[in-house]
Amino acid sequence: MMTEALNDSSRQRVYCEIKARVITHELPVGKRILVEPLADQLFISNTPVREALIQLAAERLIKDVPKAGFFTKELSESEIRDLYTLNQLLLDWSLSVTRNDGRVPGMLKPPSFFREMDKSGTNSPREVVRILNKFFIHIAGQSGNADIIHLVQNINDRTYYIRLKEYELFSDSEIDLRRLCYTYHRKEIDRLRNDLQAYIRKTIEWLPDLLRILMSSLPEPEHSTKNIMRSTK
Repeated sequence: MMTEALNDSSRQRVYCEIKARVITHELPVGKRILVEPLADQLFISNTPVREALIQLAAERLIKDVPKAGFFTKELSESEIRDLYTLNQLLLDWSLSVTRNDGRVPGMLKPPSFFREMDKSGTNSPREVVRILNKFFIHIAGQSGNADIIHLVQNINDRTYYIRLKEYELFSDSEIDLRRLCYTYHRKEIDRLRNDLQAYIRKTIEWLPDLLRILMSSLPEPEHSTKNIMRSTK
């Protein structure tokens, strides 16, 4: 285990590595995150791991339970539904300031994200979600508001796994995303606002079935927080 102090870039690397394990569910859902074994895997001391976990808990990617430790979060239909809805509101507001079909001075030029997607539909789910996240962040950037951009990025992180599974199980999702990207590239802002609302409404409608499929394949979560706290007394 390394014990020397890490610089800021190294601490950021540790944070990004642990976050990647959290959002992809490489660290299983509903389980305690043990600091020392994780530090050993990353060949670093416990302190930067603990600091990264504190940051991830502040971003609501994991839970920090008093007297019990850090835990990955279980899948929650209500939380995911609320995040999808909040994302739609933030993106819609960002698009609302790009009036006149994108001819407002200072509008960020929409990239041709649809060209990054293979028309044959052979894109991996990870690649499709990467494009989706870039698409959402670029729209948020139209607001010129750093807080909105930060919130949309946080929603991207917190819904990454569910989006990944959505694109694995529902082929229509990739087709819908391609259409959204194309509409954005053409600066058809009013149409995009309507299409985005319909797209997110569809993903919310799929959510119960998607979660049923995923939950059936997950191991049982560890003891409840209440039981864990009792065992630590």
